[in-house]
Amino acid sequence: MLKREKTRLLALLLALALLLGGCAGTPNLPGLAKPETTAAPTRPDTTQETQVTQPSAVPVTEAPTHPTTEAPTEPVEEPDAALIRWQNGGQKDYLPDEPVALVPFSQMVYARPDVETLYADFDALAERAKGSEDAEALLEDYYGLYSRYISFYSMDALANARYSLDTTDPYYQEEYNFCQTETPNLEEKFEILNKAFAASPSRDRLEELYFGEGYFSYYDDYEVYTNPEYLRLSQEEAALLTEYRELTAEYPVTYNGETKSLDEWMVTDSYATYIGALRAYYETYNPTVGDVYVRLVRVRQQLAAALGYDSYAEYSYAVTYSRDYTPEEGTAFVAGIRTHLMPVLAEVYTGSGISLLDYGSSTERSLREMLRSAAERIGGTVWDAYRFMTAYELCDISKSAKKVEASFQTYLYDYEAPFLLLNAQGSGSDYTTFAHEFGHFTDGYYNYGANEDLETAETFSQAMEFLALTYSETLSQRQRDSLLKLKLVDLLETFVYQGAYADFEARVYALDPQDLTLERINDVYRTVCQEYDLYEPGFDFYYSQSWIDVLHFFEVPYYIISYCVSAETALQVYRLEKEEAGAGAAAYFRLLDRDYSAGVRQVMEDAGLESPFREDVLEQTADFFRAELGLD
Repeated sequence: MLKREKTRLLALLLALALLLGGCAGTPNLPGLAKPETTAAPTRPDTTQETQVTQPSAVPVTEAPTHPTTEAPTEPVEEPDAALIRWQNGGQKDYLPDEPVALVPFSQMVYARPDVETLYADFDALAERAKGSEDAEALLEDYYGLYSRYISFYSMDALANARYSLDTTDPYYQEEYNFCQTETPNLEEKFEILNKAFAASPSRDRLEELYFGEGYFSYYDDYEVYTNPEYLRLSQEEAALLTEYRELTAEYPVTYNGETKSLDEWMVTDSYATYIGALRAYYETYNPTVGDVYVRLVRVRQQLAAALGYDSYAEYSYAVTYSRDYTPEEGTAFVAGIRTHLMPVLAEVYTGSGISLLDYGSSTERSLREMLRSAAERIGGTVWDAYRFMTAYELCDISKSAKKVEASFQTYLYDYEAPFLLLNAQGSGSDYTTFAHEFGHFTDGYYNYGANEDLETAETFSQAMEFLALTYSETLSQRQRDSLLKLKLVDLLETFVYQGAYADFEARVYALDPQDLTLERINDVYRTVCQEYDLYEPGFDFYYSQSWIDVLHFFEVPYYIISYCVSAETALQVYRLEKEEAGAGAAAYFRLLDRDYSAGVRQVMEDAGLESPFREDVLEQTADFFRAELGLD
């Protein structure tokens, strides 16, 4: 089956912009541990060391390799296979293997999708399918229609990327909002067409020729996007998300009679000013942004009920993410984090050794050199992906006040090309953030944007952080050791902080409608922070209201548990690499060759790794952290 054929609305959106490794928000309170999405703890920058040493555990000659796309054979000037892309990934024998006309990112052309014509053509084909026995003719029209359907998401991704590069650009803000608003309408048309195919006399032949056996059984007794109430609620949800983005675009804060941006207030030598401005920020935005969240949760609860689900958690796991584990298993996993890993993090915070580790600083040049060195030594697909990214300017890692305060990878289907954005901070943590998003980029490059399993997708990003630090020759041994330890602390924080976030989110969505108020949500967040040992007395305003800084709660509900699960699977890759040079990278390549329809359990098994839900997994993980961080 075509790799992306069963991709649904949110799977596509998550592949575009919802794999964010961080979220816009406030800096950490001095001396306090703020839950923050996969970001390393804030530490002072120091001068980067320039000594270059080779990691002793990874001989250059033993770098693992991975087969790349076979280039056409030419006796002279053989094309570089890494820089050639094929439309639809060249997955169908009867579809033309047309090379994509590649151009640098700056030359990619955005045009607002003509949705009215697209919708009319969807309707016409759905009507014709009802009585047609000519599957070949139906498919001929479908190929072109599906290409335009995918192109819509390419324009959505391009508008998002351009807007994220310059959030002051009103044109791309409007275009991105347009695409987001039209997405539910497009998905309704797509589902109506699939239902028409399911009811067509050509159904069996369509499955035989293209869709795959049993594809249309999904439509026999289950309606999703064609449910009128679902469509109405989806549009209401999209409108609320637009309202949220507009509210959070600037964040002006008035304190002591003066109005500045939050970032400007945070640059101060006065602790009183810092705390006062931060308090003013939450007093201003917790009520307004929080009100949007209350309405979003209510709409989502209604949406799940409209489709016959007992809870939004059940709907989200089954429909949005197609997970092969249940909300109950997710809850048990989070409970294990609190039992086994939260005490380890407490030991880290009370110790002194970790706080003395040196991040170093970074520049755009040092970031590129670090990743180039690592990618070249790992070789295979990883090296191909890096060269492809460089050749077509498919990453922007500059620091800019106009860029979105986040980092992400998105996929541009019209060009069969991933795009990576990093808003660099100039600190050593940029090395891991760049590697994180490059892990997503490599997956997108090798698998042509297929991203059905979020846990596996996040494994690629988090495991690449460990591999890049291990393999790069441009880091000094001291800096490498420090960054690897800090990455381990970061991963431990990912477990605990994201576990706390997931717990908070589950408690909020479990509230009865009459109890769903801003005051109650603030109370829930305060309670979770206290239970996870993330609360500091004297800053109650912060630990009750700062949840509004977590973009994921608004944009991608129930996504956060994927960070926790993938943290465990990524750690398996690193543990293999430590045991034997090249073994972790080899496992990474096996993961790239995954079955797109499989869940994380099956993907891990196919790659020769263990299930993240085995009974003793988090207890063993806690032991590994203690040993690596010197806590035994």
